[in-house]
Amino acid sequence: MELSLILGYTLAIAVGLTMGIMGSGGSILTLPIFVYLFHIEPIQALDYSLFTISIISLIGSIGHVYKKEIDFKTTTLFILPSLLAVYITKQYILPNIPNSIPINQSTISKDQIIMSFFSVLILVSAFVMLKRNNNNNNNSGRVRNTIAHLITIGFITGLLTGLVGAGGGFIIVPALVLLMKINIKQATAASLFIITINATFGLLSNFRHLDQINWAILIIFTGITLIGLMIGFQLKTKLKPENLKVVFGYFLGAIGIAIAGTEISQFINL
Repeated sequence: MELSLILGYTLAIAVGLTMGIMGSGGSILTLPIFVYLFHIEPIQALDYSLFTISIISLIGSIGHVYKKEIDFKTTTLFILPSLLAVYITKQYILPNIPNSIPINQSTISKDQIIMSFFSVLILVSAFVMLKRNNNNNNNSGRVRNTIAHLITIGFITGLLTGLVGAGGGFIIVPALVLLMKINIKQATAASLFIITINATFGLLSNFRHLDQINWAILIIFTGITLIGLMIGFQLKTKLKPENLKVVFGYFLGAIGIAIAGTEISQFINL
């Protein structure tokens, strides 16, 4: 077995770990793993990512549903616009992104566009989380749990799911924590449930291409992520919400910088 495959399967533990602890972050890892370590084209890797994330988020959310820790009114307002955005992105936006864009004497490919966009989103989310880490409920009068906010964020989350195969947890968790003023552990519970619906719908909306998936690799990878998920659940009970928030922010930043650096180096042919 190639070293890159071994590393990819090893990192599957980290995917489940982040999903179990933070209710998000899994898709941030899965897309780069499938692209850079399993050498799968980014467009196809989106479906690999969505399959893995839909399975582990489904299993991860079962306990929260059973314990009635999820506000279904909030999640519904997230999910409906998200599904609409996923459909629009998969059917109309992705197919119309050009295969390459000329820049001076070089060109940037569709795959590079997707991965570069992905890295920017991650870095922005990391910046927001870290910048407001010390901003507690003193600003509680600013932004409240309104239908308009939920619908807007839900739609944006759906766009991300369709464009980069992300469940959107790295947007959902900061949104619920920073805008809706809820505890990060409650946000992770809602995030897992929302990701389950979004990722499953995103995968099924592209069902015509599912026969191109290497199911042996995908099933092994997904199975390993479940081990990490269980470990993450155990660790989450021992960590403070404030510490989770800081770790989450720096985690996002590191991944975003790594992806951006890789794409820039490929573009300038270093």
